Amino acid sequence: MALHQLIPPTAVIDMVALGSSPHANMLGAENIKHLLPAIAATVSEPSAMKFDAIIYALATAYLAEQSAASPLSARQNPPAPKRSFEAQHQRTVFWTGGEYIFDQTLNGTIFANQMYVEQLTPAKGIKKPHPLVFLPGGGSTGALWLNTPDNRQGWASYFLDQGYQVHLIDYQATGRSQRLPDQKANIVSTALSVAQFFTAPEKYPYLYPQAKLHSQWPGTGQQGDPTFDQFFASQEPVPANNTLEEVYMRKSMCQLLEKIGKSYLIGHSYGGSFLLTTADQCPELVQGLFGVEPAANPFDVGRRPYGVTATPLVYDPAVKAPSDLIQQRVGESTPGNTSCILQAAPAKKLVNISKVPMKFFTAEASIHITYDHCLAAYLWQAGVQLEWTLLADLNIKGNGHFAFLERNNIEIAKRVVEPWLKAQDRRKGT
Repeated sequence: MALHQLIPPTAVIDMVALGSSPHANMLGAENIKHLLPAIAATVSEPSAMKFDAIIYALATAYLAEQSAASPLSARQNPPAPKRSFEAQHQRTVFWTGGEYIFDQTLNGTIFANQMYVEQLTPAKGIKKPHPLVFLPGGGSTGALWLNTPDNRQGWASYFLDQGYQVHLIDYQATGRSQRLPDQKANIVSTALSVAQFFTAPEKYPYLYPQAKLHSQWPGTGQQGDPTFDQFFASQEPVPANNTLEEVYMRKSMCQLLEKIGKSYLIGHSYGGSFLLTTADQCPELVQGLFGVEPAANPFDVGRRPYGVTATPLVYDPAVKAPSDLIQQRVGESTPGNTSCILQAAPAKKLVNISKVPMKFFTAEASIHITYDHCLAAYLWQAGVQLEWTLLADLNIKGNGHFAFLERNNIEIAKRVVEPWLKAQDRRKGT
């Protein structure tokens, strides 16, 4: 009797729903319903076989059947590799932060909570006074700054060509950094949610009205498109405990800056919160902060109890507990423009972060266009030296949340990022 004839449909559903098998995700809810007609016959005690072995065998058989039904010649494959657009450079890798801890399961000492760093030095030599540190968004690694999913030049290579030394990082628990020992769960994005909010929002304009303006993503932005498939393949689970992540990143980032010297930090989305925690922890080592739609919406339904972070910040007057920050809702929410939760007057000042110049931009077709004004308002009232730019005001149209990967990514680097970096160097006499 075939394996799929031995397992009750309810058992399969229970195994997947309860997460009893690490291989359950090979199937997913959509595929489970296709399997049910094939496993109508049951046995009285399916538990005689290990659930994980059952799921693995089912998944393997199911995927093999799907592969046979859709031969290789009929499928879309990743685009053939083109010539590299990466700048010539020398590469060094190292780790910062982290600590030795005793692991009870292993009954031994391990090293955990460190951050991977990839240092890229222009082959023709460093021509700029301050290094750049690129912080990726949630679900991404530092590799996403190297080149675009359709193999065009990325920002790391562009700035290497301008003579900057570049540093790419992987957060704790992602990429080549050790998993957080206390991390029990991760947040995983689906192909549909990524398309809806990042790569193809124009196809889902009912989610927010500005979505219909999106036009810069290369390709369809949906599952099955070669460029989307390459992008989605790069994505990783996001650690669910952003408080722990902030604690470890404060240490890792400041150790990095102590090693390489005063630097500019460029952070996308989730990486934007670490721009702020780093400037709070060691402002003397930060030359400037540049945010690509930083994810730091004030308070954010309890996720950021200290205003723009999950961990305490240096305020004046001092904030000893989140309750010391008196919140006030400002404005009315509409589908394309949310109300904001700001500080009630008089607002407390961000002592350390206000020592560092900051700029961030928002794209016209991104979900961030509906709420980034709240972050700008919060930082301004807290005394931060902030410049906020709407790309549409510069006639840079059609971009979404991953503007640094989209078709006009180099135009944005040239017209928005690079001039600001140069202006800060001139202003500070470096």
